[in-house]
Amino acid sequence: MALKRPQSLRELALEHLRSNIVNGTLKMGQVLSERVISEELGVSKSPVREALAQLRDEGLVTIEPQKGAKVFTLSSEEVAQICDFRQAIETAAFELALSRNPDKLASDMEDVVAKMADAQNKGRMVTYLALDTTFHELIFKHCENDYLAASYSRYVGKIAALRTHLSDLPKHTDLSFDEHKLIAKAVRKGDEKKIRRLLAEHIDRTRQVYTHANTDAAAS
Repeated sequence: MALKRPQSLRELALEHLRSNIVNGTLKMGQVLSERVISEELGVSKSPVREALAQLRDEGLVTIEPQKGAKVFTLSSEEVAQICDFRQAIETAAFELALSRNPDKLASDMEDVVAKMADAQNKGRMVTYLALDTTFHELIFKHCENDYLAASYSRYVGKIAALRTHLSDLPKHTDLSFDEHKLIAKAVRKGDEKKIRRLLAEHIDRTRQVYTHANTDAAAS
């Protein structure tokens, strides 16, 4: 039996911070104190600083000279760019996955959708949102293209954090889940035209919902 390599202090801090940003424990725009984080984890400031630098590269943290670090925030324009990115890269990966591993992609998506339904019924929102991320990662798992997978992986944390942020909005998660079910059914049928349409609608709704939420907040 192979021994599991222990986490480095940097990896410990990185996993802790990334998880708390993605699941919404650390809110968008929240100031991050190296001292507080290091005390919470029982480590020095050095691994925390290294972890924050990595999260900056992933777009989850912003770091300004003399001001320090804080969790990222997003304008409607940035969300639109994320949606453009997802539309382009997920469509490309989907086409490859459907041509290379259609049956496995379909069965894996159906399995994740079933788990999403169970999590939703039991009110386990953190689990549900993690499964939502897994659903989209399956596209890249089965496309068998390391470059597409790596490009998506670079921003998957930011996409997941945005997903968590939107989950508080009325009916958003219910509508999103219905879309996942429809996509999985289309994948089983191999209906590429329908998949492309459903995916475009699914991603574009994120753009619309975020824009409307920000507009309503500004008007209140």
